[in-house]
Amino acid sequence: MNFEGRAHLGAGIQTVWDTLLDVNELADCLSGVEEVQQIDADTFDGVIRASVGPISGKFTLRAHITDRQPLRQLTVRVEGTDSVTKSTLTQTVVLSLSPLGERETELTHTATVDIKGRLALLGDMVLRATAAVMLDEFTKRLRAKVEAKTSQ
Repeated sequence: MNFEGRAHLGAGIQTVWDTLLDVNELADCLSGVEEVQQIDADTFDGVIRASVGPISGKFTLRAHITDRQPLRQLTVRVEGTDSVTKSTLTQTVVLSLSPLGERETELTHTATVDIKGRLALLGDMVLRATAAVMLDEFTKRLRAKVEAKTSQ
């Protein structure tokens, strides 16, 4: 499955970039995160709980930054396994930033997601709806976080 989105953030590009690279601040923007640990500058482990349709899962994930173009683009590969359904997730996310002014940044994101196992049996429509809600929540939380920093 492929996803794309765009958001205008009321913060400068440096503020947005720094927030995306801070594992704890980024984790605050993701719903369902139960724990996160930075392994090295480019690798993070975490646990996230999510519901997809009628099935709830708890994914143990490893995220690795595979490409970093400061203040422009970040590519992250995520792999994980759900401890409940034994489903697997592989995801590549590209976050791109464009300055729109001193205190405004456009964030575009693309994601390629592959889910295998019991969760995949729910079907494309249910998975897409769940992902859309999660991406919307991420954008809202990121916007609130970076805009709060800008207003300080």
